[in-house]
Amino acid sequence: MKIPEDRMTPKERIGSLLQGKPIDRVPCVPVILNGCCTAAGYTVKEMTLDGEKFGKANVATYRKYGYDMICLLDATATTAEAAGTKLCYPDNAPAYVEDPLIKSVDDVKKLRPLDPTKDGRLNNYLVATEYCVSEVGSEVFVGTLFAGPFTTAACLRGTETLVRDCYKNKDLVHQLVRWSTDVTIVFLEEVIKRGGVPVLCEPVGTGSILSLKMFTEYIEPYFKEIHEFIKSKGLPVLDHICGDCMPILESWMRTEPTVLSVDRVDIGEVSQRVGDRVGVMGNVTPGKTLFMGTPESVDAEVKEVMDKAGKNPCGFVLASGCEVPVGTPPENITAMMNAARKYGQHPLT
Repeated sequence: MKIPEDRMTPKERIGSLLQGKPIDRVPCVPVILNGCCTAAGYTVKEMTLDGEKFGKANVATYRKYGYDMICLLDATATTAEAAGTKLCYPDNAPAYVEDPLIKSVDDVKKLRPLDPTKDGRLNNYLVATEYCVSEVGSEVFVGTLFAGPFTTAACLRGTETLVRDCYKNKDLVHQLVRWSTDVTIVFLEEVIKRGGVPVLCEPVGTGSILSLKMFTEYIEPYFKEIHEFIKSKGLPVLDHICGDCMPILESWMRTEPTVLSVDRVDIGEVSQRVGDRVGVMGNVTPGKTLFMGTPESVDAEVKEVMDKAGKNPCGFVLASGCEVPVGTPPENITAMMNAARKYGQHPLT
């Protein structure tokens, strides 16, 4: 089958989708985060520690594949690191928490307001955002991804410890999530000034870890604050939650996002339950299909996902369910883009 040519730029396509206007095809976003270092000849560590290289790597990868939104993120512990959590930086894998800051209740006193232009690596995101916007912002939206407040709290405290605190030390959890929300909004102000579009990622605040009651208490009110701030700037709200979002779906919906990005769930069920109220994004399998599969298996899964959710009433964005692993074969990413062009021509039949 001949691959249809695009008739809109990524920015036109996403913008029209969000406004309910006609588009040429379904938007496609393989979520390439740390893996974008390859296109610019960097290691993950080199890219992670240099804001300009971070931007250059993302622009090079976008130009290589032509996907519909740039996604700037290297680790979800960046805000916690700026506060004092220590990270480990492997040469060719994402950074991870090595030593959380908050080891006792008294350590909360160590938390202070952050200056995104000076503290930790937050400014790397601002530099990268500005670079991407200057280079390709006329044709594609630059999504600047950030950790949700519960995930930031987990990176401050340690995930297992924080989840235990949800039962035994509720006040501490709220203190950490409150601080995380406040400093995140300050950071987002700077991102938006530079032309970035905030994208909230909450890998720890998932139904795979939290009950509906816990999500409702520790995440819902703080999501609402962040969403209201983003909307006040005239921007859409795009959220991603890893793992199984089904147990917490209705609480998540009460925070009024614009688009839900989902991971390991039946995306057809998500569309049936909430697709008349919200856009849906997802969820080609990053590991088994994109990393370990073939172009043929990628094509088959894209078709399956499109059959389930492509006609979502409030719009659909084809994407990987989570981060595309470092070292994913380029031909599989190209296959995903081409499958979007094959099966996603509008109007969908």
